[in-house]
Formats: sequence, structure tokens, C-alpha cells
Amino acid sequence: MHEDLQVRYYHMDIDGLEGRYLVAKLRRVSAPPVFVGSVADPNASALGRLTDIFRLGTATRNFTDLKAIDEFLQKEFGLSAEQEWDAYLREIRREQGDLDVIQPLPLTPLPGQPDQQVVIHKAEMNDRPYLVARIGDILGSPAAVWLNFPKERESALARLRDVFRIGNRGRAFQDFVELGRKQGRGEAAILKEWKASEQAVAWEIGGKRP
Repeated sequence: MHEDLQVRYYHMDIDGLEGRYLVAKLRRVSAPPVFVGSVADPNASALGRLTDIFRLGTATRNFTDLKAIDEFLQKEFGLSAEQEWDAYLREIRREQGDLDVIQPLPLTPLPGQPDQQVVIHKAEMNDRPYLVARIGDILGSPAAVWLNFPKERESALARLRDVFRIGNRGRAFQDFVELGRKQGRGEAAILKEWKASEQAVAWEIGGKRP
């Protein structure tokens, strides 16, 4: 096992967004950034978001991107993408116990362009460049520019989609509800905003780009 195979926490600077963001990272898999101050325990939130990626498993864009560099992994480290992913799973289970595996929720765009629009931000973490896709207050997992070039934008969008494919079973949704309550909104309004954001992401990926 490589020495770096453990969950680490990094602060991420995101262009165009103020405040501090925290990311839980397990080697090449990074969780959606947590806005520090939006939740009671940002470290627990970051770890929960990272765990959700592995609960969704090989259906995630994180795994797809890992598969895309399979040849590099085998050449440089003597491990296939599947072996690397299995090592991640063992570490997450060591941290969190047995995982409740979930199936991805379908995202189907409805007719008509949504009012909201997905924004792609440049970001930096640990002196490396990333892209982060955002819809409102909801951010996707950061896509490493160097590892995902020339598909880093596509990766960032797909990672945001994964947040909604996890949906109300995930920590990002729980945090969204917590933030909404802090802002004085009711449950119905919070859920309506989540659904509108989900539709905007579905339209961005499936409506504009069949």
C-alpha cells in the first residue's frame, strides 16, 4: 500500500467564489467542496461527500476518469484502475465501515430551458489546477485539469451530475437542507430549489448535448 493512501483534507480556492472551501481527497478522488461555515462540521461533511462517491461506485465519473488513465497507472505503479479503486474502497471502509451501496438516480431533462445555468469555475488545490462545476450553492467533485485533459470540462459537468444521481441519499443533499434551514427557508422551498437545480444539470448534459 502506498503511503499516500489515506483521506486527506485540503482547502480549495475557487475563482469567482468568496470564502473557504474544504475538500476531502483520497489520492485521485476528490469530494465536492464544502463551503466552510455552511454546515456545523465541515470535516465530517467533506468525508461524507467522499464516501458517497464510493457508495455510487463504478457508476461515478470519478471511476470513469480513473479508467481513462489505466495505461498510465499500470506503467507507473503496476496497478490497474480496478485495483486502484479497490484500494480506495478498502481505505474508505477502514474509515467509515461497511458502505451502503446505492444505485444512481435517473436524470431526465424536461422540455424547455431552465432558469438556472451551470457555471464552470477554475480552482486550485494543493498547487494544482482543477475545474469545478456549480449550480447555485451545489458544487460537483473537482476535475483535475492535468489528469483529465482534454475532457476536464466534460468531467466537471459529469461530476456535478453525480451529486444529483446520489440525490437525497447523500451528504451534499443533507448539507443543502441544513443551509436552507439556516437561511430561514421551509422544507418545500428547499426541495423545490434542489429539483430546479437538478433539472438545470440534466438539461445542460442531456438536453443541450444528447
